[in-house]
Amino acid sequence: MKQTNSNKTTWLRMLLHSVIYVACFASFTIVSLGTPAAGYEWLSLLPVAFAASYALVLAPSLKQELRVFNLVLTLMQFLRFVIMPMFLVYANYYGGRSPVAPLPETIQNATLLMVYELAILSLTIFILDQRIKRKPKRVQAELTKRPQNGIYFLLFAVSIVSLLAFPSVIRKIGFFMPGAGGSTESASLLTAMVGFLFMVAKQLFFLIVIWYCHQKYETTGKNRFVWFAALAVFVNIGIFMGTNRADIVITAIASILIFRQLFPHFFKHLFFGVCLIIPTMLSAIATFRKISSISDGGSKLIDYTDKLQVYLAGPYNVAIALETKHLFPEAGDLSVFFYDIFRPMIGIGSFIADWPIKYSSLYFNERYFFSDHMTQIIPMVGQGNLFFGPIFAPILGAAVICFAYYLHSKKLQSQNIEIYYILTLACARLGLMAGQNLTILINDLSFNLSLFLIVYWLNKKIVFTRQSRHQMVTNRGES
Repeated sequence: MKQTNSNKTTWLRMLLHSVIYVACFASFTIVSLGTPAAGYEWLSLLPVAFAASYALVLAPSLKQELRVFNLVLTLMQFLRFVIMPMFLVYANYYGGRSPVAPLPETIQNATLLMVYELAILSLTIFILDQRIKRKPKRVQAELTKRPQNGIYFLLFAVSIVSLLAFPSVIRKIGFFMPGAGGSTESASLLTAMVGFLFMVAKQLFFLIVIWYCHQKYETTGKNRFVWFAALAVFVNIGIFMGTNRADIVITAIASILIFRQLFPHFFKHLFFGVCLIIPTMLSAIATFRKISSISDGGSKLIDYTDKLQVYLAGPYNVAIALETKHLFPEAGDLSVFFYDIFRPMIGIGSFIADWPIKYSSLYFNERYFFSDHMTQIIPMVGQGNLFFGPIFAPILGAAVICFAYYLHSKKLQSQNIEIYYILTLACARLGLMAGQNLTILINDLSFNLSLFLIVYWLNKKIVFTRQSRHQMVTNRGES
């Protein structure tokens, strides 16, 4: 049986490699045979760069140890370096949303910078993997600790009461379909905190339920507890707030990995079920958001291509970031860099909110629209170029990779289901770095990690205090 499973794994791995290499070759061929716009002459380098990176670093890294960060990062870079160039050429759409397009030579430099960035990120992963190879093989510690429930149930009750006190938040909560209230971007701070409190409570309640099902299955062997656990996974994925599609994907990844740890023999069935429902949810959100069409509804292909440029930091947006440095030299000041780091942090950000400093994203959007319009995300490599120049532009991405590897090592050491879950969420979110920047990642991790870990710590502390008091009473009685 083990030999059969090994053969299946090898066959699937070979099939995956074949699909990726064929896609890289197809992308290179389509781009090379196409007639690129001025500035996009080096576009065919992108699929070649990914093929080299995948063969030399990314694929061996995934084979060495399946890390959720590497998996998400590889997928995002595949979309960015292989799929996006095909869309650009096939749609014959090389523009963007700026009223003043970047210069052709800037787009050329942006394309080369993307290739250089991928090379440095791949080198970082290679070095970290080599260090790990020299150490004893690491395995995930078995999840044996039962989640303590006292504070979690209290938090869940408080979140329900808060929802009743602020019914507008309920309208923003969706169940497999977006809530009627839509996005949380325009919500007040109090409304956002109530919603976020509920989402944390929801995930903790999910962990309690799935651990209970695991214990019952271990003691009784009855499959109904597996189905209850699978239902809990779908409910945890299906309940979401706002219209951020990345949140749904990340929650799905963490949820199915928890299920895989607790019910490994039933993982494949759940995985296929989740793969069927996630695209439906993402499509529903896309329809609900009704994002403005760059083609005014004339071409879905052009609209999709535009979204890839925006959300995957394509050459157009990277070029805009390069021109931002020349148009606003003050954007590269160290004060802006530190403001990008500390302003989005929960707690610290409140103390420096009124400082007369602007985010780098503000400068980027000023170059993009030449107005106070704020909708575009400055690419991470463009953000790095602002502060450190082109040679050290990938340093922010390299730092994110190091941090993700650190979190993964902590996850392997943890036996606690809460820590495993939240670190899986964090690693998956960091894997989206291709379409994010340092400010967004810090903001997401600050909120998601901080509140979750604070509640976890309080729960442990209160349980410890109760046990200590019980021990004190027992000792006094004996004396």
